[in-house]
Amino acid sequence: MWSGAVTPDSVRIKVKYEGESAPAIRLGRDVGLGDAREIAADSVVSAGGGWIADYPVTGLTADTVYHYTVGSASGRVRTFPVGPASFTIALGSCAETGSAHPVFQTIAAHEPLLFLHTGDLHYQDIAKNEVNLFHAAYDKALASPTQSKLYRTTAVAYMWDDHDFGPNNSDSSSPSRGASRLAYRTNVPHYPLIVPVDGPIYHAFTIGRVRFLMADARSERSPRTVPEGPDRTILGTEQKAWLKRELLSARDSHALIVWINSVPWIGDDTAAENADRWTGFTTERAELAGFIEENGIRNLCIISGDAHMLAIDDGSNNRYGPAKTVGAPVFQAAALDRKGSVKGGPYSHGTFPGPGQFGLMRVVDDGGPAVTVEWSGRNQDDRVLVEHRFTVTR
Repeated sequence: MWSGAVTPDSVRIKVKYEGESAPAIRLGRDVGLGDAREIAADSVVSAGGGWIADYPVTGLTADTVYHYTVGSASGRVRTFPVGPASFTIALGSCAETGSAHPVFQTIAAHEPLLFLHTGDLHYQDIAKNEVNLFHAAYDKALASPTQSKLYRTTAVAYMWDDHDFGPNNSDSSSPSRGASRLAYRTNVPHYPLIVPVDGPIYHAFTIGRVRFLMADARSERSPRTVPEGPDRTILGTEQKAWLKRELLSARDSHALIVWINSVPWIGDDTAAENADRWTGFTTERAELAGFIEENGIRNLCIISGDAHMLAIDDGSNNRYGPAKTVGAPVFQAAALDRKGSVKGGPYSHGTFPGPGQFGLMRVVDDGGPAVTVEWSGRNQDDRVLVEHRFTVTR
């Protein structure tokens, strides 16, 4: 079981079970559940050797820890604050299928408000349009003892990358695209999707005065056969228009924007081997960078996965708009449990490839015009390998 889609007054819990009827959830503020209320499943879906029950829970109090049980299993989730608030979230991506790496325990020990998973929850590289193969992959990840403990005590916001969407370096031509999209909707306790049925999974949510934009960089992506130019896209026409609208709106309505952009943004335009990330989509990257630059969107930062490394750029190497001005800071947070690799760059604060790594993002917001962000990239021993602090003002 795992929780997600958290707001100040609601949460969504999904449970995989075997049996004839969906179990009820008992949820309350008291760790002993003396004040618990019983919640029945809103819907149940058959999912490869079992059932997935969906529990959208409403009527909760903001910035409050809730405990819940399903049978003998227990969980915990904290609702989001309202208005100006300081908080910490954890970041990570890229773990072997069913990994029981101790890095997940290290993350859980920080008790973050949210674990932001930016892709490659598993490495099954599924190339068949069979939804049960995806159900089994989710089962393997969620059954890991260290991952299960994290997901039962910390809400998750998750966006896939290539290995958990389809085959390696997959795009919109993936033969498993339909099954992958269906399995995400069935298994993941996700926020409302902009395309609610049979489409890409991009969406957005808010914590305090921070707007998070979760972009789907795989299921609308152009196949590699499309040559570089205005027709070659990572996001697709509709998602790109949505992203621009969100950026413009959040520029004025929120103190900080966090764009979850699962593949590396920074890199040499001429590096052909980088075609799977933004260096292979330079026309669209320049379009988006120009839009950000021309509209004065200065309260933005970017978080990415895919590359098996920790890396931070303060924006000095993010100069893809027409004026070549310093762009948004970028944080690469990986790999949870995969061998190290370096992609893109250069990064102002260097690169730190390797497994057993994650990121923490601390937002400090006292309600004034400025918000401070503290990034740290850490290893499984909680040793800080790279860090950066910056302040944004609308």
